[in-house]
Amino acid sequence: MGLLSRRVDASATGASFDVIFIGSGMGSLGAAAILSRHGLKVLVLERHSVAGGMTHTFQRKGYEWDVGVHCLGRLHEPDEPLRRVFDFVTEGALGWARMDRVYDRLVFADRRHDYVTGAEAFEAELCGAFPSERKAIAAYVRLLHGVKRASLRYFIQHVLPRWMTPLTHPVLGWPFRRHSNRTTRDVLSSLTSDPRLLGVLTGQWGNYALPPAESSFAMHALVAENYLEGACYPVGGAGAILDHIAPVITRAGGQVRVRAEVKEILVREGRALGVRLTDGEELRARYVISGAGAAQTWGSLLPEPWRPPEVTRGLQRIPQSIGHLGLYLGLKGAPDEVALPATNVWVHAGYDHDANLRAFTRDASAPLPVVYLSSSAARDPSWAQRHPGRSTLTALCPAPYDWFEKWEGTRWRRRGAEYDDLKARLSERLLCVVLEQFPQLKGRVEYQELSTPLSTAHFAHRPRGSIYGLEHSPERFRQPWLRSRLPIQGLLLVGQDAVSVGVGASLMSGVLAASIVLRRNVLGDLLRKDSP
Repeated sequence: MGLLSRRVDASATGASFDVIFIGSGMGSLGAAAILSRHGLKVLVLERHSVAGGMTHTFQRKGYEWDVGVHCLGRLHEPDEPLRRVFDFVTEGALGWARMDRVYDRLVFADRRHDYVTGAEAFEAELCGAFPSERKAIAAYVRLLHGVKRASLRYFIQHVLPRWMTPLTHPVLGWPFRRHSNRTTRDVLSSLTSDPRLLGVLTGQWGNYALPPAESSFAMHALVAENYLEGACYPVGGAGAILDHIAPVITRAGGQVRVRAEVKEILVREGRALGVRLTDGEELRARYVISGAGAAQTWGSLLPEPWRPPEVTRGLQRIPQSIGHLGLYLGLKGAPDEVALPATNVWVHAGYDHDANLRAFTRDASAPLPVVYLSSSAARDPSWAQRHPGRSTLTALCPAPYDWFEKWEGTRWRRRGAEYDDLKARLSERLLCVVLEQFPQLKGRVEYQELSTPLSTAHFAHRPRGSIYGLEHSPERFRQPWLRSRLPIQGLLLVGQDAVSVGVGASLMSGVLAASIVLRRNVLGDLLRKDSP
């Protein structure tokens, strides 16, 4: 039947599962693999025809692109906690390739700035560009480390019983919330008055999709600290993540089932019993773990009588993160021929990211606020063997859902001439940025395709085409209910909404959920072992 199946067999349909997962993103897959390795029988349900969530890849005319895994931090050493978890859920089969020493390059009109691997080297590089700001830069790096330490206690709350929240939220959460309650601009403005330095320090803001005046500094700090020691990319591409996790699940008797959309979570007397699919099939389990996001889980999957009013009110205070445009280019020539770096390139309209984004969202003809350029072909050592004579590059840019809302409800690739014309204009603008940065690609583009927030809503089922789920503002981290344990017994949440932005964070949300189900410290177990 293969690793992925559309239907479970007759015996499986009538049987009970230990855990059912809604969605097959990194949080679901990670938790499912952990539980499978502990002897539990799991079922992962995915509404799309391809499993993997934002870790999946897609192909067109012989080319391949990732959609959400461009690089990950904290995987360079086997003893790193995130690496230990990845090794455990893939049984050590997934390899990681280090990216270039310059993992992020920020391009402004007047000059470029490099983020280099290693905290000391990173600090020295910035001090070289801003010699009068040495004290501010050193304080900034210390703050990044401080937020990381405080986050460990903050996220411990996720595995504790909900009745303890009034006690744990103030005590365990306060060191982290000192940082999460302030915006990134507020914190950095207390360190420096140099607008150029502030723009450079926040040049990765696209990683959490909120500019400095709106984003929580804790979110900024977790992302920035995560990459201080450089970045890695999965050998075999982003799709290798699912390829190595799915066998762990199926060998233990579990299944990953695609084209299986959950309509409703079944609840009786305050306890989740299973799920009902859109075709009417009901499946039962001891636990239901949702990777569908907080808004979807509470707003549509849970029966209305079981939606806590405080959660409904809280969700109304936290918007979805902004959508994005994605230009996917297929290039003639192997990676060494096209000479693309294994470096992320961020092309900015200026140093004031808030003003840049405001201007663009108000007027689509304004300069693109930031364009993120990434090539999986350049960073995957297996690429040339898998795709000889070809390369790919992706250009991403934030874009509001409002621009495309009038076509909501239309079919993919059947949205009409006006929509296609808008896409063509936006594609041309993004392509101009690509060719300005990499002029050697002129004449090599053999295929191109643009995704919009409607694409994200269609394929990933994200409300309003959200790129990162709930926005990572200070308000988000003030909600004590936004955690792994939900008010319904036996119902847990995984994914970015459970913790914070990114594939690595989503995997860690799976660790938290698995710890709750198994009633043991899964991460502690992994860190104590010599090998996964």
